Amino acid sequence: MQEIYGYILKLKKIGLSESSIETYKIQLKHFEEWFKEKELPNLNLSEKDVLDFVSYLKSKELSPNTIRQILNRVKDFVEHAGGQWNASKRIYRERSKVESAKPYSEMELKKIFNWLRENNKIYYYLTLTLYGFGLRVSEALNLLPSDIIEKESQIFVRVRPENAKFSKSREAPLILKDKYRDDLIDFILSRQNPALKDKTLFTYYNDVQNRIVVLNRMAVKVYFHKLSKILDINITAHRFRDSYVSYLIAKGLKPSTVAKWLGHTDINTTLRYYTKLTEKDELEELKKL
Repeated sequence: MQEIYGYILKLKKIGLSESSIETYKIQLKHFEEWFKEKELPNLNLSEKDVLDFVSYLKSKELSPNTIRQILNRVKDFVEHAGGQWNASKRIYRERSKVESAKPYSEMELKKIFNWLRENNKIYYYLTLTLYGFGLRVSEALNLLPSDIIEKESQIFVRVRPENAKFSKSREAPLILKDKYRDDLIDFILSRQNPALKDKTLFTYYNDVQNRIVVLNRMAVKVYFHKLSKILDINITAHRFRDSYVSYLIAKGLKPSTVAKWLGHTDINTTLRYYTKLTEKDELEELKKL
């Protein structure tokens, strides 16, 4: 499929690693095989088509996580190629049996924050936001200055329904301490300028490129991939959210409270985090024997 070749070239131009590109080629190969088998006339896919593709992927005995990754990649490819993906975000919601929770260690977080504080301020504030409020990257990138609120001397983020994964608004408290908390609050206050009220928090002027830049998910993914090599840490946006959960669990908060702050529609999702993280703690305790 010629369109896939053009899409891969685009990924190479924005700086994705060879290993990531190889992964995407494999994901798109599933789509190419299904597309040829169905003999579809074009890349305008109906919801019925997407459901049929999901069934095809299930027949390959792929894990739910892998299927979700393939669907996200194919959707991006279809839209890049000028086609239409006429299916809702919730078209496939099956989960793996065990939630993958991979929080950063305290030392890893400190290493990431301190390096970014000295070398890249906009990503420094982004990582503080991801970890401090436990946000998904899409939620963080769509925040407006007015979404940060103060209640009874505590700082909260308000996630608007149009930005939330399941279209349900929520509020979550800031867990940052000391200088990191002060830095994020100072950054948020700097965005209270009336001229910036309709701009997302991570819209900024890039001196090198001499233009206004709005951070997006792909740019964040590419940057974190590069930063992983610099710091020798596997850095992804979602791991900051996992670290937020880990902190709350360590503090003994109720699963129902954590679920509310994270925006989990099913408390069983939260409980899977609890199970995995508490089991990890128990194994650490065994090492002391």
